[in-house]
Amino acid sequence: MAIDDDTGREVRDYEHSSFDALRVVVATAATGVITLVTRYLGSGAEGFEAQLSQLLSAPVGWVQAAVDVMLVATVLLSVIAVLLIPLVARRLRQIGYVVAAMVLGGIVIAVLGDWIGLRVVHVGPDPTTEALARTFALDVAATAQLVATFVVTAPFVGTRWRRLGVGIVAAVFVMQLAVVSGEATHALLALSAGYAVGSAVLVLFGRPTRTPRPADIIAALHAGGADVDVLTAVGPGPHGTATFHADAEGRCGSDTPQIGRDRSDARLFVQVLGTDQLAADLMRRAYRAVRFRDPGDDRPFTSVRRSVEHEALVSYQARDVGVRTPRLRSLAAVGDDSFLIAFDRIDGVTLDCLEQDRRTDDLLRELWRQIRVLREHRIAHRDLRPANVLVDDDDRPWIVGLWRAEIASSDAQLRADLAQALTALSLEVGVDRSVATAVEVLGADVVASALGRLQAIVLSRGTRRRVRERPELLDDLRAEIERRCGVDAAPLEPITRLGPRQLFTVVMLVAVVYFLVPQFADLPGIVEQVRDANWIWAIPAVLASIGTYLAASVALIGVTPGSLPYWRTAAAQLATAFTSTVAPAGTGSMALNVRYLQRQGVDGAVATSSVGLMVVDGLVGHVALIAIFLVWAGRQAFGPVELPSPRALLIGVGVVVVIAAATLLVPSTRQMVRTRLLPTLARAAGGLAEVLTTPSKVALMLTGSTLTTFSYLLAFAASAEAFDIRIKFATLGAVYLVGSAIATIAPTPGGIGATEAALIGSLVAVGIDNQQAVPAVFFFRLITFWIPILPGWISFTWLRRTDRL
Repeated sequence: MAIDDDTGREVRDYEHSSFDALRVVVATAATGVITLVTRYLGSGAEGFEAQLSQLLSAPVGWVQAAVDVMLVATVLLSVIAVLLIPLVARRLRQIGYVVAAMVLGGIVIAVLGDWIGLRVVHVGPDPTTEALARTFALDVAATAQLVATFVVTAPFVGTRWRRLGVGIVAAVFVMQLAVVSGEATHALLALSAGYAVGSAVLVLFGRPTRTPRPADIIAALHAGGADVDVLTAVGPGPHGTATFHADAEGRCGSDTPQIGRDRSDARLFVQVLGTDQLAADLMRRAYRAVRFRDPGDDRPFTSVRRSVEHEALVSYQARDVGVRTPRLRSLAAVGDDSFLIAFDRIDGVTLDCLEQDRRTDDLLRELWRQIRVLREHRIAHRDLRPANVLVDDDDRPWIVGLWRAEIASSDAQLRADLAQALTALSLEVGVDRSVATAVEVLGADVVASALGRLQAIVLSRGTRRRVRERPELLDDLRAEIERRCGVDAAPLEPITRLGPRQLFTVVMLVAVVYFLVPQFADLPGIVEQVRDANWIWAIPAVLASIGTYLAASVALIGVTPGSLPYWRTAAAQLATAFTSTVAPAGTGSMALNVRYLQRQGVDGAVATSSVGLMVVDGLVGHVALIAIFLVWAGRQAFGPVELPSPRALLIGVGVVVVIAAATLLVPSTRQMVRTRLLPTLARAAGGLAEVLTTPSKVALMLTGSTLTTFSYLLAFAASAEAFDIRIKFATLGAVYLVGSAIATIAPTPGGIGATEAALIGSLVAVGIDNQQAVPAVFFFRLITFWIPILPGWISFTWLRRTDRL
């Protein structure tokens, strides 16, 4: 353990700080914005810096020379200092941080600079002071590295040194603008990227863990009126657990580990909070603001002092209205960025550590009375879990951990509090006792009001984790409340603003824009190419395109056990026109079909195997049609076709077998296969057996698959007729089937680019002029790919809103 004399804090260990994580998020976002602005609005951003540097340029030559010397000296001395001082002090870990920051900073700026086109600055073989100064001013990587090294050095030094570092960075930026005289230094990019890199290094490798010295804590308690002379650490714990002592394993430990005893034998529980808790709270509130419709949070606290003062206010309010909570004894600043809050220490254990024979109904009823007092005075605890309920030696419950609590709370917050308490107590004492005692104390109407909030997303993280181990708990809890309160099932309240569905839609829309918009870069050329088409052929092409979705619906009904509504299934197939545009090789349509079948009540394994069977059926049908049309068209279509070497095929199969056998030698893999894969395959096999042993299902499967491929072929034939392409139908069918098969191996969504190239190449290979082949293929893709995207999106949105996806 080392003592930093400048800060008066003990350096005990290294930790991964929430504060550093917050800085990484903010600085990375800022870097992204600045990078985009520089790339796409470069003239405006660089012009502003150039004008600013012109204003700061030195009016006379000797001043300019002095600035050059000062910039070179400042940069060189700063780099030497951040490397030499820890070397002399034998702080090897700090040196490693500095080197890592320099290397990572150089890599990040190199990547960003290559993307946005930053100028690479070189120093000549005989550099002058002026040349060096211009190099330091224009080299964004060097500036970002300087910022990053100061960021990683800051946790190792005191406040005065950190302030000096901020001053040096600010002075360097000003001198850079003065030196370049009319050019852009990209100072904001260097600052944000360097800050992000330095913070990332601290997140990856940790920063020194520093807590105020015991003498400083005792002095702060004396200043607050607590005459304490003994201070004992009880072990670290997660923020907000607010328990009063730890057992041998530290399982029931307090949040921040300080317990004091004053000379009058009145024991205290002391929490010491710093910037980490503030940063974690800010990120939590930001996440909740984005994720939830009504998070119920006030504005984030601007300082640790404000956070502690809020906890003190809620504690005073709760105790004043009759809630049994420990008395607040002291509130004081300690160190340069920490604050302490001290309460009376209550002898007891938290509810999650309480022996089973002490968890009586009387205890539960008394706890519900405490919760009733909170509700009557509109105080939402926001974290009512067993770790925040202390049971004293007289079996009386105490409410602790009020740091997240809110006063003047909304009805939604109070309902969420009640849902959390009901779930947490059900995990500890069972659903029946939890609900029975709650109804007895709070009343049936109050307990029933929590039904809409009984969902996992409302619960605290620890409670959610335990509920995942008992997935039936929430359903049992809702059923018991409905039974005891005599109410009907209530719909769940909409909680989330941004859930998996909304996120999926946003991702798909972004992908659509990213992949599809470039295809319209030459829109006038495409329009020019298809303008001379015989548009009467668009009618059969559109009808054939519609037929592909109707036939695909028949195929999906055929491969699925049981029955499916036809037109709803057809709507799902139309929706694949939208999802297929953002995933390669048909994976978008496969994922949508699996989800659709699951929403229709089909088992997950059976749904996956059914969609897989549909794909295999389509592949087999496609290969069969290729063989038929190639034989029909004869050798004049593509010439002789060579089959792959049997020896190469055997080698490939052997490699796959060896890899599979080596994988199964791993015990964890064998266990996963035995416990997860085999049961899933068994359920899938049961569903497939039902399909393959039912003649009507087999007929629907084969018919739908064949008609789907044939409908695309008819659309392609109509597109060829629109441009007066006169070849045998057999040859045209072979062209489409071979070209579309080649295009399926392309990794682009919807086969964009690959499909066009394969079909155009196939038409040219059979003797069609390029001037006819190109517009015919674009016409075909317009009818079967581009136009269905909009109705596909409409269908997708309707299915999602009606809870069918």
